[in-house]
Amino acid sequence: MLLDSLKKTINIIKKNKSRIFLIFFLQIVFFITLSLIFYHTMVPSMEHAKNAVDYYDSINLTEDSGMFGYLGEDPLVIYQNYSQMMYYIKFAALFSILAIIILNGLLWALTSNLINKKSLKQALNYFTNFGLITLIFIALFYLLVFNTLKSSLAALEYSLMPLVGILFLFIILLYLLFVSLSLIDKRKLKDILKLTFPIGIKKFPKIILIYLINIFIILLFSYLIYLTIEANIILLIITVILFILSFVVTRLFLIISINSLKN
Repeated sequence: MLLDSLKKTINIIKKNKSRIFLIFFLQIVFFITLSLIFYHTMVPSMEHAKNAVDYYDSINLTEDSGMFGYLGEDPLVIYQNYSQMMYYIKFAALFSILAIIILNGLLWALTSNLINKKSLKQALNYFTNFGLITLIFIALFYLLVFNTLKSSLAALEYSLMPLVGILFLFIILLYLLFVSLSLIDKRKLKDILKLTFPIGIKKFPKIILIYLINIFIILLFSYLIYLTIEANIILLIITVILFILSFVVTRLFLIISINSLKN
């Protein structure tokens, strides 16, 4: 199964070099967009967090400080910096979700079109289903993972088990998300969701193997970037290109492999 999927992946790449180059270019745009989003939101967010911590550390606490002495001379500094920090974090989440749905959705749609060509209407349906599935899983991540994490913070003081459980839940949702995205093709949303759980459960060993192969390829090129940072600029550029290309190839391989499991 894996060899057949690999052969099909290589054949598609050979026959669609110009389209692969387009997907490769869009992959660069997606990474740059995410980088800009995090630079303009998370950097100022961390600065406001640092300002609040620095202010609190500067407070001179004594026995005569009184009931509100621990807040210092200007207690609004902490509140204002916290508000600004949360403002930037919310914008980071919003624009990241938009980038994932729009740019990453376009990447998945173009990749899927290499395997099974679609009309304009089918392409729009694919894009819509990608957005809906992404939003469904983001909502599940928030409701099941982050809400559970907030309610388990007190228990973390005594045991790490709640954290292990939350991490396990996060991995399961991530696992099912990529199964769902790989199954979109020309299917309706309800059919995609119906296929996700049977395939995700019954074909678990094979899907995990596919995931591990993809993760290994991406981590390999990540490590090569680390090795070539201080070596040679030409080698570094080549490694970065291969790293970005690895996302294009592994996505194609993932979609082909998981769809071959439905039969």
